[in-house]
Amino acid sequence: MIQAVLFDMDGLIFDTESVYKKSWQYAAREQELSISDDFYQHFIGVQDPECERMLVEHFPNHFDLERFRQVRDKHFSKLRANGIAMKPGFAPLFTAIKEKGLATAIVTSSHLPEVKHNFAATSYLPKFDLVITAEDVERGKPHPDCYQMAYQRLGYKDKECMVLEDSNNGIRSALAAGCQAVMIPDLLPPSPELVERTTILRSLDEVISLLP
Repeated sequence: MIQAVLFDMDGLIFDTESVYKKSWQYAAREQELSISDDFYQHFIGVQDPECERMLVEHFPNHFDLERFRQVRDKHFSKLRANGIAMKPGFAPLFTAIKEKGLATAIVTSSHLPEVKHNFAATSYLPKFDLVITAEDVERGKPHPDCYQMAYQRLGYKDKECMVLEDSNNGIRSALAAGCQAVMIPDLLPPSPELVERTTILRSLDEVISLLP
């Protein structure tokens, strides 16, 4: 029986992945380099330090990481100033979860200030029972640490938690933690090796039918 629903944030609750992608690609072009759509897919659901490590390996010559960070972050802040749209279906799903008395958590690879900024225009953040961010774990997704920490802090067993994710790395993290995994794909389709162990849905409001 499901007792808690654990939410990823970027690409699941908010349409942030497309904004991140624009900023990473913009910062690469500023150095006359290119991050292809296919290569960017490796970054989805992964913490920034690991993504930056992959970039350094991908561009072994004439790549200024510090300059890249500054340009990327400035560009992202400019885009984000216009507001980040909430993904369709979140509001009715969250209402249904609360009506059923289930626990909720945000489990994200982003940092806490980014979480607070995204939710600033809404009243949702204080209603979550727990927030796990990049500051809380040494190993990010696809490692299971963040989801293990979430269900332990909530006081539930792994199988009592349903994880909602949009990325393959997020689903890998959820499955490795022993949780029930539901994927609502955003920029990436589900990886073939995950399909048999994962429920695939088209939108967040479809999750309502899975609630106990």
